[in-house]
Amino acid sequence: MATSLLAACSSSRQLTIEPTPSFVFRSLDLSQRADNGNRDWDLTSPEARYDLSSRTIRARRPQGILYRDDQPHYRITADLATVLRDGELVILEGSVHLRQLNQRGLTIKGDNLIWTPTQSRMVINQRPMASDGQTQIRSRELAFQQDTELLVFDGPTELKRRDEASDDSTPTDDNPDSTVVRGGSGTWNLRSGLMQALGQVEAVRRDGRKLSASGLSGNTREGFLDLQEPVTLLLENDRGTITAGRTRWLFSAQQLQSVQPVQAELQNSTVQGKGFKLDERSGTVIIPSDCRLQQKQETLTARRCSWNWNSERVVADGDVVLRRKKPEQTTRASRMEATITDDGEIRFGQPGQRVESTIKLNPKTDAKRPRSPVSF
Repeated sequence: MATSLLAACSSSRQLTIEPTPSFVFRSLDLSQRADNGNRDWDLTSPEARYDLSSRTIRARRPQGILYRDDQPHYRITADLATVLRDGELVILEGSVHLRQLNQRGLTIKGDNLIWTPTQSRMVINQRPMASDGQTQIRSRELAFQQDTELLVFDGPTELKRRDEASDDSTPTDDNPDSTVVRGGSGTWNLRSGLMQALGQVEAVRRDGRKLSASGLSGNTREGFLDLQEPVTLLLENDRGTITAGRTRWLFSAQQLQSVQPVQAELQNSTVQGKGFKLDERSGTVIIPSDCRLQQKQETLTARRCSWNWNSERVVADGDVVLRRKKPEQTTRASRMEATITDDGEIRFGQPGQRVESTIKLNPKTDAKRPRSPVSF
């Protein structure tokens, strides 16, 4: 009988237990300091609710400041915030923005951010994006290390780069002066500008030019990326393909350059040399050393070659030697110019050029003709 009474009393108490009430605050103000006493971060909200049993805070329209050397460095805003275990973990949701408070105005944003203050680590895993106005990165996940300002992107990743000459402040697909680079995972140090991406990358220009490499590294603040070999450049309108070794992309100057051996497969010719420089603004490719051009019926060697695809003009400079098969002829000059025909053939010879030619005749057809050099 005592047992039945005890059970009845216990059951009665369970029915009358109420959930722990939540406290609603008119405002929220959280802050943390570093071990040396400097401010680390602040988080405020005009309205918050605190659940006593789970030690959870839910806040609306939160905003905060991240400090570096006790000075405001980043501002962070969101639609909602959930603070777990009195600040051990913070989850920001809905239009999350993390903006650097300097002239560069670097911004990291997404729809969901998981922040671990004790580790100075933030992870954005829903529509993450980072941009400094010139370079924009979108990836599957972005992890931002607050103390070192290292941004780790987990691929697949899309990087857009806006040319310096463009007036548009946002590198987008609609901007004709933008380049889109697709690749895998990597890192971007927002403080120094150092960037590295391992694995195959491909860059696509709006004009149809495509560039591929086995990886890249460089510095966005200094304006260059180094493309790892093999590097392949597909020119627009099926003009040809350039294959090279390690190549530096000076995107601020809109140039590609390399000191490694290079080979270009054009429509009806092959060009080889040591190193190359491509200037997008002038539309010129220069091979500065050991240039060799091969066509079906002729071969040209020179110290230096250049090709402007806007004017379809080819220039060879320095100890130029042009050898033709039919007739068997060798022409030498200090400089030769050529034009590219509609079918892609390179035709050398311009009026007024001084050259020295040697023609080897077939003795069976004209045994009486002398075999002396002919100068023009």
